[in-house]
Amino acid sequence: MTCLAVALAVSLFLGAMGLHDGYAAALSHSIDRMGFHVLVTAKGCPYETATLVLRGGDIPMYVDESLVEMLRADAAYESGTRFLMQGLENGENAVFTVFLGVDDQFMKLKPWMKLQQGDWFSAPDSSEAILGYNVAENLRKKAGDTIEVTRYGRTLSVRGVFDRTGSQDDGMIFLPLEFSQKLFDRQSKLTGVGVRLTDMTRLGPFLDRVFEIPSMQAITVSQIRGAILDLLGTARALLLLGTLVAVAIAALGVFNSVLVSVTQRREELGVLKVLGASPAQVFAVVTAETVLVGLLGGIAGAALAVVAAALSDDFVSQLLPFAPAPAAGHLVAVSAGQASAGVAGALAVSVLAGALPALRASLLPAVRSLRGGRG
Repeated sequence: MTCLAVALAVSLFLGAMGLHDGYAAALSHSIDRMGFHVLVTAKGCPYETATLVLRGGDIPMYVDESLVEMLRADAAYESGTRFLMQGLENGENAVFTVFLGVDDQFMKLKPWMKLQQGDWFSAPDSSEAILGYNVAENLRKKAGDTIEVTRYGRTLSVRGVFDRTGSQDDGMIFLPLEFSQKLFDRQSKLTGVGVRLTDMTRLGPFLDRVFEIPSMQAITVSQIRGAILDLLGTARALLLLGTLVAVAIAALGVFNSVLVSVTQRREELGVLKVLGASPAQVFAVVTAETVLVGLLGGIAGAALAVVAAALSDDFVSQLLPFAPAPAAGHLVAVSAGQASAGVAGALAVSVLAGALPALRASLLPAVRSLRGGRG
């Protein structure tokens, strides 16, 4: 039971640290894969909008397409892509599906996205779709097949399938922008415009000019990353507080176990002293037992954390509303260094918790020990 308490404390600690590191890596990967420096959208909660764009969702705020010409006239503007995002329940099982209407500039800002099947859209207003890698796998569709948009009663021809990117794009269905505006009855409306700047030193003045446009806002990718990581840091602090409680319980368990063990073995310890064992040797014998408890509990906890991390992606994605797709590995990433630190921490806590009972055993008079603790 004592080893189990130590193992649970270690696994909780590694889980809290691994969630932060894995989530941060996945978030940075997803943001870097957005392909632009600034997201220009309608005014509202900027971070809610940004996370919906990252994760995919129904954003009820739109900007007029005329905004694009104003942005293109800016000296800091290098290139940009227009998009319309619509999330809805689709199919017989009402699965939440994210549709993203994009223009031809989309592929230029994301040159790493490659088609493993098929071709790009034949026309801006064609009733065609290109599937993200995960969508194609889940729907078991390939180029040349069809998919239904049940709410709108339309059948789309699958024009192609993207290769895996490891980003949020793997879970989206891409449509030609003009067609998506007609399909979702959003003519001349956009969810936003992704802008790549000529020089990042022009970022500040560009943001100031965008905010001067009525009902417009600009969000930088660094702002998105920083805001979400700040929230994640707060969550990690709360998790670590819970972990401290578990560590305290584990330390108390080690203390009680060693103290009971010393009490029950007074006569044995007395025999050791009569045979010539020094107080330091008795202390070392008892301490060795606490080291064994800490080592076994630490290794078990580290193993439990590694296994749980490998199986937790779906659970974490459902628990966190805007969990990004993992860049590599898992959303809860427990490294070898963290596992080693967890085992070392378990050893240190166990030794400290068992120090007082070990000291008591080493100072116990030999004659009193042989009499079972009686004077």
